Amino acid sequence: MRVLLFSFVVICNWTLLSAQQANTLLTGTVLNDSIGEVILEINKRYINNTVEEYSAALNATQNFGIACRIEIPQLVTLRYGDQQCQLFLEPNDSLHVKFDSRTFPEKISFGQRGKDNNSLWQNYQKQFPKDPVIFNYRQYRKGIHYYKIHEDLDKIMQQTPPTEFVYLLKTERQKKESMYLLFKEDPDKKLTEEFKTFLQTEFDYDQWLKLLIYGDVYQGRHRLDTSFLSFLDTALVLNDLSLGNEHYRDFITAFVHYRCRYKANTYESIYTQLYHYSKNYLTGRTKYFTMAQFLATALRKDNPTAILPIYEDFIKENPYYELDKVVLDPFQKANQFAAGTTAPDFALKNAQDEVVQLSKLKGKVIYLDFWASWCRPCMQKIEALQALKTQFTDKEVVFLHVSLDRSPQTWKKTLEEKQFSGQHLFFDPSRSNITDDYEVLSVPKFFLITKEGNFAFTPSSFDSKELELALLKLLQN
Repeated sequence: MRVLLFSFVVICNWTLLSAQQANTLLTGTVLNDSIGEVILEINKRYINNTVEEYSAALNATQNFGIACRIEIPQLVTLRYGDQQCQLFLEPNDSLHVKFDSRTFPEKISFGQRGKDNNSLWQNYQKQFPKDPVIFNYRQYRKGIHYYKIHEDLDKIMQQTPPTEFVYLLKTERQKKESMYLLFKEDPDKKLTEEFKTFLQTEFDYDQWLKLLIYGDVYQGRHRLDTSFLSFLDTALVLNDLSLGNEHYRDFITAFVHYRCRYKANTYESIYTQLYHYSKNYLTGRTKYFTMAQFLATALRKDNPTAILPIYEDFIKENPYYELDKVVLDPFQKANQFAAGTTAPDFALKNAQDEVVQLSKLKGKVIYLDFWASWCRPCMQKIEALQALKTQFTDKEVVFLHVSLDRSPQTWKKTLEEKQFSGQHLFFDPSRSNITDDYEVLSVPKFFLITKEGNFAFTPSSFDSKELELALLKLLQN
């Protein structure tokens, strides 16, 4: 969603802003301007699955103004050209920023109600910077949850014994508290209660999340017993005003994952367990935020039919209507390809230059996948399929492989070298919309299609045994 603002006057989409009841005003002055525009980005995925973007042009005196809506105290991003900075905004806030284009974002001065909040936040970021480069982070999977750890912290966690690591976190926490107290005790500074809560949340949940990651990911490496994470029994202090803090949200979801993983229930899917744990043990808006996150993930990963009971439960009970969008978007997308819906027809040429049309294959079970020769996981999956295909040689199963290679020459060369069996088709974007129809945003991706030409339930991961059972079941229907 993008709203354009010029010189304090809204000239576009004012009805949208009015409907949202803008409650916060960001104004600013840019010295030595060379771009003529600033952009404010507000990440509201945790509220309504959107990112709002406001563009404001500078007027003749190099000033700008943006009226926006803030539901929960949170960080927002102000962009000027290729540079950006984080600002703190809360409901009914006003903030003025002033900077020189040549020194942004290193030097910014603040005014209005949010002045001191943002002065402290800028100092905090300089003393405890966060690396914005996503490639410098590593992911570790525990159960179905992925922890994201900066590579420098990852080395520290690997090399540091438990007692020393706890001491490191305690020392870091003391430095943060000292900086905060020194600023707060200045009689000329006035921090809002909302910002104090936000900052305290930052301190608490950053420390607790690091402890949880250390105790969960490196449990075996450091031979930790369950007492290391005993702080989890008392650490969780829910505060809906803290939902705007990323560390709070990350910790809550990681905490629920951890609890459910060690209280496994074999009669429910993991997603259903996560949903019900959140519903039974969390409270307030935090509870419904967490339920929505797990439900949305389930709709993307699991069988939509199996998830329907908790989806209906959420829609019925959720009192925060904005959160409905978090689950409605994946629900609609999941049902587009849900079992029983018609698979979009297509016609593509195979390696022999013959046209293969899906609708003409009715009466056969179809395995349809999208791949490319430059995609190593794709190549591995097709190679793994060769053994499985021999089991269905005399059965009514057709394996269709649609290549997204950039040139037919590369595609045909790969087929000649690998001698892959099955029907191989080439996607020509000027002649077919198949990638749009099947929403192929990345490869590999595969579907199962029934004899009637409808989508069948497709396993969420490529497992040859699971795929074999699914194909056999479809042949029997």
